[in-house]
Amino acid sequence: MKKYFQLLIASIFLLILISCEALPVNFTLGQSWFIPSADFKIPGKAWTTLTILSVNVDRSGGWDSIEKETAATAPLYFWDSKCRVVPAEESPSYAAQIFIREREFSVGWETKKSLAVEVHIWDYENAPKEGDSILEYRLPAAVGRIIVTGGKSFVSSKTANRILPKAIKKAVRKLAVYDRIKR
Repeated sequence: MKKYFQLLIASIFLLILISCEALPVNFTLGQSWFIPSADFKIPGKAWTTLTILSVNVDRSGGWDSIEKETAATAPLYFWDSKCRVVPAEESPSYAAQIFIREREFSVGWETKKSLAVEVHIWDYENAPKEGDSILEYRLPAAVGRIIVTGGKSFVSSKTANRILPKAIKKAVRKLAVYDRIKR
């Protein structure tokens, strides 16, 4: 009986450690990109050029770091999708805007979050200009949208770095269809 009691106490102690994430386990995730010079050409691959007009974050609390991180990593994810981000002065073919939204809602006694990332891509000539109202925007040529609900937040870079590339890939896939129809 004494052995079972000691086993029960040890099990409870272990469960408390695991449930509180008190174990000293660290993990890291990483990504890397190789981006050669801008005049680099891969034989047989056509690169689409675009400029990022803006990154808009709609979230309660501190959102400026999410906006900066998204603006810094978005060109890399576009690169993965064969789109090269260039300044507007180089007259790119397309222009993109990224919208990030985080909402909280209640389910019973729990607070859940709804995360949405949208990537809108326009022909550069039809892109919204500074000062245009959202109501005056023309429809984009392609849009990629990912929505996730649950307990995660954009506070974690891990969450943002999983959702953003998926939205970019969806938009670029639709842009390829738009390109074929346009020709």
